[in-house]
Amino acid sequence: MNRSDRSSRVGWFTLSVVLGVMALALIPPFELFGMLTARVDLLSELRAESLADEAPMEYTADIERLEQELATMEVVDSAAIVDRLPEPPVTRYEWSLAAPATQEHRPLRSEEFSVDTTNRVIAIEDFDTLAHGKFDHFIEKLADGEDVRIAFMGDSFIEGDILTSDFRAIMQEQFGGRGVGFVACDIPFATVRKSVKRSSSGWTAYSVMKPKSLPERVKDKFFVSGYLAEGKAGATTRWSSTDAFSTLDSCSRARVFLYSRDSSSVIVEVNDSLRQSFDIEGADMLRELYIEAPISSLRLRVERGEVLCYGASLEGDGGVMVDNFSVRSNNGHAIFGTSAKINRQADDMLGYDLVVLQYGLNIMQKGQRGYSRYRDQLRDMIAYAERCFPNAAIVVMGVSDRWVKNEETSKYEPIGSVDALSSYQRAAADSTNVAFWSTAKAMEKLGGMPAFVSKGWAAKDYTHINFQGGRRIAKEFAASIINEVYALVVEREEEAKRLAEIERERREATERYIQSQIDAVLPIIEGVQQSVTE
Repeated sequence: MNRSDRSSRVGWFTLSVVLGVMALALIPPFELFGMLTARVDLLSELRAESLADEAPMEYTADIERLEQELATMEVVDSAAIVDRLPEPPVTRYEWSLAAPATQEHRPLRSEEFSVDTTNRVIAIEDFDTLAHGKFDHFIEKLADGEDVRIAFMGDSFIEGDILTSDFRAIMQEQFGGRGVGFVACDIPFATVRKSVKRSSSGWTAYSVMKPKSLPERVKDKFFVSGYLAEGKAGATTRWSSTDAFSTLDSCSRARVFLYSRDSSSVIVEVNDSLRQSFDIEGADMLRELYIEAPISSLRLRVERGEVLCYGASLEGDGGVMVDNFSVRSNNGHAIFGTSAKINRQADDMLGYDLVVLQYGLNIMQKGQRGYSRYRDQLRDMIAYAERCFPNAAIVVMGVSDRWVKNEETSKYEPIGSVDALSSYQRAAADSTNVAFWSTAKAMEKLGGMPAFVSKGWAAKDYTHINFQGGRRIAKEFAASIINEVYALVVEREEEAKRLAEIERERREATERYIQSQIDAVLPIIEGVQQSVTE
């Protein structure tokens, strides 16, 4: 074989390998031996070295528009009580296949907690100036055994349910609850979540991060989830539970969130067998399909008309629910691209008790120390979230640790702006009277980003954590909350003991006094009796 033939064969072989690998990249994620595979990404390592594909999306904080939207809602709500006006459209459609469960709410006892007192807990700093603020109320609800709902709004740091899946599992194991919570209907890119399975077809998916490409009819319809899907007849989505965590394999209720400007019809299927059709009257408002049943899978199909579908929530009868609203490349500003009206309507249905704002990864620049502009923008984000979710406490989760490569030495070194950005985030929380928790301190406690990378807890870009790293941070954040609840429970028990001791002492004092009076009177009585006898 001559040299040219060998070169030709090598060339064709190389081309075949390249084409084969490229073909693999086109294969969507699928399940194999009970495990969900991820799509082959030829550029993953290149992306790991750069955040160019995560350039921050700038939005303007239009607080005036927010107030106008919410004021319109209040006018409609107050006008609805006037008898001469037509009945307002139905917002909740119910389908019950099981008797509603009666969740027992009882105060927790200190012996029910598994609190690690040997390790330093990263405290949640609550800057609320009220004697009894929203975060205190959130902690009290957990201590009382009541249902709570938590929303994480963040960027790619928690994408795929990283961190939040383990946080959810820890909280549900401690305080009760089942189900993965909110899952989008469809999103414009492939992503893998081990905490839930989802398949969809026939939808056009939109992201709040790409406003220039959005049709006018959907621009003002976004929820804080950041994604929505538009579907006509035939569009289908199926959500199903997994056993990745002990509290996810089944649930007892589900909610599907839709918007239908004109009349439409959808079919909901439970466990691939039981079906129910819903005729939805057209209206400019969020709609909820509420299903009570033992649920392992849920399918939605559009039969008639056109709907916007946000997603579904798979839930238990009570306890803790945790929703992951991660939006890739989001620096937090995308909340200004969501509808205050839709957000408030969703909050009326779901009732959030805590909103966690996890942002900053896309803001940090090497060596930058000043972030006053971002601090001011974060204040606006907090104000926006407070108006959309008025009963929820807010925790600003500080930026994570991050290292960058030194081009001269090819070694990774601290980015030099983590502490600075964290301080500005903390200042924003302080000035708006909400809470702050330092992710960077939690990571430093565990050895910082170098330890995360060396232990396989983070990618080799020294920026993004993986599920193992998310599990460690989730444990730290959950411990911060659980310790707050535990301290309150112990305080209540000690107060109950103190009051019981006071009551015991009062009762004993009363008994002693009565006895002393008896002892004093008894001789007199005995003397009188003796005199009468004589």
